[in-house]
Amino acid sequence: METVSIKLDKRISGQMKKRMAEFNYSTKTEFIRDSIRDKLKLLEEERKKKMAWEALFAARGALKGKGKAKTDEEFRKIKEKAGEEIIKHYEKKFGINIK
Repeated sequence: METVSIKLDKRISGQMKKRMAEFNYSTKTEFIRDSIRDKLKLLEEERKKKMAWEALFAARGALKGKGKAKTDEEFRKIKEKAGEEIIKHYEKKFGINIK
């Protein structure tokens, strides 16, 4: 394992001690490691969502060739259906919920 040293201001240190007691952490190291794991997991989920939205935006041309709408209402329905299909595809691919 690698050793990392950090300095915390008293306010953050006090909040950490409160949460350690509240959630039964026995050491500061255990608390900090768990906090870092949680943050890394959250960042990974955010990265996947960002990738899904970018892919969705890139696929905006999916409506091309879907048929010609005669009215604005028909066009809106075609657009909604295509959007839902794209969202389902990327939710399944990345294992996330976009809505």
